[in-house]
Amino acid sequence: MSILRGASTPYPADASIPSVFAAQVRARPDAPAVVDGGHTLTYAELDARSDRLAGLLRGRGVTEGSRVGVLLERGHQLVTALLAILKAGGAYVPVDPAHPTERREHMLAAAEAAVTVTAEELRLAERAHRAEQTEGAERAEDLIAPPLPGAGSRVPAYILFTSGSTGRPKGVVVEHRSVLRLVRDTDYVDLGADERIAQVADSSFDAFTFEVWGALLNGGAVVVIPTRTVLTPGALARALAEHRITTMFLTSALFTAVMADRPDSFAGLRTLLVGGDALNVAAVRRLLGLDPAARPGRLLNGYGPTEATTFAVCGKVTALAADARSVPIGRPIANTDCYVLGEDLAPVAAGEPGELFIGGPGVARGYAGQPELTGERFPADPYATEPGARMYRTGDLVRVLPDGRLDFLGRADDQVKIRGYRVEPGEVEAALRLHPEVREVAVVADDSTGERRLVAHLSPVVPGERPAGLREFLSGRLPEWLVPAAFVVVPALPLTTSGKVDRAALPPVPADGEDVAAVPPRTGLERELAAIAAELLGLASVGVTDDFFALGGHSLLAMRLLSRVDAAFDVRVDLGEYLYDPTIERLAAEVSAARANAGTGTGAGTGAEAGAVGEPGEGAAEGTSAADGVSP
Repeated sequence: MSILRGASTPYPADASIPSVFAAQVRARPDAPAVVDGGHTLTYAELDARSDRLAGLLRGRGVTEGSRVGVLLERGHQLVTALLAILKAGGAYVPVDPAHPTERREHMLAAAEAAVTVTAEELRLAERAHRAEQTEGAERAEDLIAPPLPGAGSRVPAYILFTSGSTGRPKGVVVEHRSVLRLVRDTDYVDLGADERIAQVADSSFDAFTFEVWGALLNGGAVVVIPTRTVLTPGALARALAEHRITTMFLTSALFTAVMADRPDSFAGLRTLLVGGDALNVAAVRRLLGLDPAARPGRLLNGYGPTEATTFAVCGKVTALAADARSVPIGRPIANTDCYVLGEDLAPVAAGEPGELFIGGPGVARGYAGQPELTGERFPADPYATEPGARMYRTGDLVRVLPDGRLDFLGRADDQVKIRGYRVEPGEVEAALRLHPEVREVAVVADDSTGERRLVAHLSPVVPGERPAGLREFLSGRLPEWLVPAAFVVVPALPLTTSGKVDRAALPPVPADGEDVAAVPPRTGLERELAAIAAELLGLASVGVTDDFFALGGHSLLAMRLLSRVDAAFDVRVDLGEYLYDPTIERLAAEVSAARANAGTGTGAGTGAEAGAVGEPGEGAAEGTSAADGVSP
C-alpha cells in the first residue's frame, strides 16, 4: 500500500512552545537549559531573560502574528531571543549574519519583519533589568511592557527561507503545533529530562528546530558545539564525551567528513541522527563495522523537508546488504502521513515509484506572501482524517519496499541538495544573469569528484572572453553554499530539438577548475600542504597561489583542510586568517608562524596521523558562511 501513516501519539497539539517550556521551568528551575562554552543558563535564568526581552519587544510593537527578524550568531543569546519572540506572540525569522546584505534585506522584507533582534536589543533588555533592580518596580514598568499570554498552537512560530527557483528564497511558515509534533511524545526518538542535545546547526537550517526545542520542551539541555570542534580530529569525540551528549544530528555530508577522519567520534552517544541528504553508504558501512563500544547506540536516517518541520520519515539503520547502493529513509514518524502518488494524485501500486506527499500536523502553513506557490505545493489532502487539511508535495520520487520502508529514488525536478541545503539551480542562474558579461547560463549538480557540487556553464557576451569576477559577483548576492564550485565557459549552451537547454550535453568540468597557470610548490612544507589540499579537492595537484575556492572548495572542505593540517603538523591555524587568503602559500606561512611560536622546529608529521579522506560517496542525493547546515 502506498499510503503510510505514522503512529498516533497524544502530543500536546493544542499547546504552544512557551506554554510547554513554562511547564519545564516549573518542574526543574535549576536544571541546565543552555550550555554555551563558559555560559550555562538554568531553566529559571533562561525564563527570566527571555521574559525581559519579550517585554521589550512588546514595547516595540510586537504582538501576536508579528514577524521578528533575528540577526545573531549561535549561542545562548540566540536561544534567549527566539524564546522571547515566541513569548511576545511573534514568529521568529532567523537570518544568518554571514549572508550577503542584499539577501538578508530581502528575507526580512519578504517575511514582513518590522523588528529585528540584534545584540543591541539584548543589551537593552539587560539594562532594563538592572534599572528594575535599582530603581524599583514603578520605573521597571515604564521600561518593559508585560509579555502577552501564550500564543495558540496554530499561529506561526517561525519562518525559514529555502532556495527558490524564481531567483529569490521563499519563506516557509511553520506553526507551534508542528514543532510540538516533532519533539514531544513522538516515537522515532526518546527525549527526556536527561537529554543533552548537541547544537551544531545554523539557526536558518531546520535541524536547529530539533536541536533546541527537542531539548527545551523535554527538560533537557541544549549544548552549543563550536563548528570547528565538529571538524577537528579528536576534538569532536572529546567534546561529546566532556559534555555528556546523548543525542546529535548531523547532515550526511558532515557525517561523512567525520567518519573519514575519526570514525569513533560518536562513541557514547545514545542517538545519532543523520539526514539532509542521502546517507553515504561507505560511511554508514564503516560505522556499522566498528566495535559496539565505538559507535552510537542508534543510528537514525532522518528525512524531511523544511515544509514538513525537519523530520517526516525516520529509520533505524542496523545493517546494510552487501550490494546496497542506498539506505532506505524509513517510515513516517508519529502523527505524520506519507503518500506515494502518481500524476493523478492516486496511490501507486506497492513497489512502484511515485512522488512523495506528506500530510499531518507537521505540514507548514505555506510560503510567506506567496499564495499561488502555496496553493501549488500545498494542495488539499484527500486522504487526511482532519477536515480542511493540506499535504505537501515534496518533488521527491520514492517507492515503498516490501518491508514497508520508503526508498528515496531521486528528484522529479531540477532541485538538488548541496551539503544538506536545498538548492534550486534557477536561483543561481537568475543571479548570474545579472552579471553584465554573462549572456546565457545553466547551473547543474556535478558528482565527478565524489562530492556533489554546483557547476555553472555560461556563454559570455563577448565571444571568447571569460567574464571577470564571477565568484566575487555571486558572493555579494548569494550565501556560500549557492556559489558554484566551478565555472565553465562555452561559446553557446547546447539545446534540445525543442529549444531547451540540453543539460546532459554540457561539457565536463576542466580538471584544473579555473583557467589559471598553477605555481608548483617550492618547499617541502608547501608540497605536503598542497598534497593534502589536492586529496580533499579530488585534484591531481594544487598550485601554491591557487584560490582554494576557485578550485571547487567550500567552507566545509576548508575546515576539513585545516583540521588535517592541525593534526599533521601539531599546530592550530586560524580559519579566518586562511579564508582571508585561501592559498597554499598563505597556509604554509601560517603553519610556519604557528610552529615558530610553539618552538616546534621545522619537522613535519604526515601519513597516518593526518588520516585518510575515505571513499567517495555511494549514496544517491537527498546545513559555514553556513556550510552543510552548520554555522562557522
